[in-house]
Amino acid sequence: MNYVIFDLEWNRFTKAVKVRCADEIIQIGAVKYNEKLELIGSFKQYISPVLYKRMEPTVEKLTGLTIGFLKNEGVPFAQAMSEFRDFIGEDAILMSWGSQDAEILRKNCVYFCKEMPLTFLNQFVDVQRYVTHTLAQSANNQIGVKSAADKLNILYEESKLHDALVDAEISGKVFVRIFDYNKLKKYIIDASSKGTSFKDVPITDLNSKLIDKSVFKIRCPECGRSVRKRYNWNLSGNKFVSCQTCRRCKKRYFCSVEILKSYGNVIKYKKRIKQIEDAKKKEITE
Repeated sequence: MNYVIFDLEWNRFTKAVKVRCADEIIQIGAVKYNEKLELIGSFKQYISPVLYKRMEPTVEKLTGLTIGFLKNEGVPFAQAMSEFRDFIGEDAILMSWGSQDAEILRKNCVYFCKEMPLTFLNQFVDVQRYVTHTLAQSANNQIGVKSAADKLNILYEESKLHDALVDAEISGKVFVRIFDYNKLKKYIIDASSKGTSFKDVPITDLNSKLIDKSVFKIRCPECGRSVRKRYNWNLSGNKFVSCQTCRRCKKRYFCSVEILKSYGNVIKYKKRIKQIEDAKKKEITE
């Protein structure tokens, strides 16, 4: 089993977005590790643009790439993908920092290479989710690749970021540092089909062992003291709701907690507190 961590740069000229393929890939970068986590190869290819004749200014500023450079140095997308598929090989898990890269890669393949099998996306891992859960022990705030590298004391040159190969190399180094296959396998999904869903699944069973019950302990936004339940937590749609009172401030609050499970049993909580008597209904999101 090999592990291929890839990164994409793409262009979307917002003044003339192509509906069928909004984001055109302009660079693919990747690194490959074997089962011993030894670096065994790297891949980098520029792609000659077809859909857009102009570069989005933000993309050009971040990547330093221009339409002229890409036309001179790039190859057709079909050729780049043929080379990339050969690089991936037959027995590999494909990974990227965030699921968006996989979705954009799939859409470009469908648009430019209609007959190309997408089997290389059959085993895909969103490394960002895996790393976030491992390093932060929470999925409420997705960790960026720079933050992850900083946490693990991985050195990089910031001026070289937003090059697909450089970003893939950093992602790969982060992945290797925290690799644990027993944890990683929970995040493997099939990203080859249009119906692939990266959406979270709501948990509506209050007795689920996955739930951290301390989340339901509410503190008054004004004084910080624990509030008392006027009504028990009840399910309303996908959220648990309750009415609670602060004995010190004499204020009542409508509270809701939404619990979402991502693949890999990563749990996210959306907790909201709304003061009932306040005419402005000031809402505080934690």
